[in-house]
Amino acid sequence: MPTRTFFNLPQDKQDRVLTAAVNEFSQRNVEEANLSNIVRQAGIPRGSLYQYFTDKDDLYVYMFETLREERWVHTKEAFEYYKTSEFLTFFEHYYLLDTLYLLQHPQHIELGKVMYSHARGVSFGLIDAIQRRYRDIFLVGIDYDQDNGRIRADVDSQALADLCVHFMTDVFIFQNITRRMSLAGVEKHLQGTMDLIRRGVQP
Repeated sequence: MPTRTFFNLPQDKQDRVLTAAVNEFSQRNVEEANLSNIVRQAGIPRGSLYQYFTDKDDLYVYMFETLREERWVHTKEAFEYYKTSEFLTFFEHYYLLDTLYLLQHPQHIELGKVMYSHARGVSFGLIDAIQRRYRDIFLVGIDYDQDNGRIRADVDSQALADLCVHFMTDVFIFQNITRRMSLAGVEKHLQGTMDLIRRGVQP
């Protein structure tokens, strides 16, 4: 993560570094990304970057986690449904809010496409961390619904959680590779998928 030196910078300078990193990593994977492009766009000396971050991987992780936090804030509203409504209702709201944010920030989609198409090293570590976070949240909700009779007790909660994880990550990235998405198209696809899942898991 960034050094204290980075956090002591004026906010506008921190923002310039982050914006430059987003621009570079949305075009090239970590291995191919060029720090010279980042320092040039950020308007800082190359040596300064190493006062802020240990290496390129460190900058990449910071950038990614910062953007993830922005997305998390945007999806917090969905948690009003978490364990207060059925899990799949929560999941629908969560997925739609997350997708809406990504459609409004297409460069984040490009970052995801690059990351998933080069799933190794630090990128693989981030993908694994993302999927574990999703899985942990989803499993708690699914188990809660099973305890309360909203999801059949014989449903494999791990398998259902994994299905939802892949819907949030792999399927979404695949759709963006193959065609331009609209919110209406996402909603239609989500509704059809949720109908199928509900038929398979509800009592």
